[in-house]
Amino acid sequence: MLADRHPDVAMNASVLYVDHGDVLTSAGTASAIDACLHLVRSRLGAQAANRVARRLVVAPHREGGQAQYIERPLPARSTDDPVSRVLEWALQHLDESLTVDRLAAVAHMSRRNFIRAFRGATGATPAAWVRSRRWTRRDAARRPTTPGTTAASAP
Repeated sequence: MLADRHPDVAMNASVLYVDHGDVLTSAGTASAIDACLHLVRSRLGAQAANRVARRLVVAPHREGGQAQYIERPLPARSTDDPVSRVLEWALQHLDESLTVDRLAAVAHMSRRNFIRAFRGATGATPAAWVRSRRWTRRDAARRPTTPGTTAASAP
């Protein structure tokens, strides 16, 4: 939207925040928190920034040049779509070795065609998708499951 309204402004849409010394800009709400922590860190030091991050329950430091992570939802489920079938199958087998060759075999596709179709459907490589699903499952397993628990503990 900014680029459309102001084509003369140089913009880097792949970073979280940019610090030009006298101007600090961020890509959005979550990255604004990263920019604020950067400001605290640069003015008051790493310990102060770590305390603030702990209170906010966010990562204490993400580089401004780090690429933004935009989660892509699973494509619509279809029994006719081999990639959708593989995604469903892989979610049930995350604790196993899920190589590209194995995933392609489940899809009944060649390795090359599978990689192309997978990236088109998910926006990620098979390895990156599997890794992100394993992280999500690991994080969900670490959340408290006690009924009535609403607060998270600080690290």
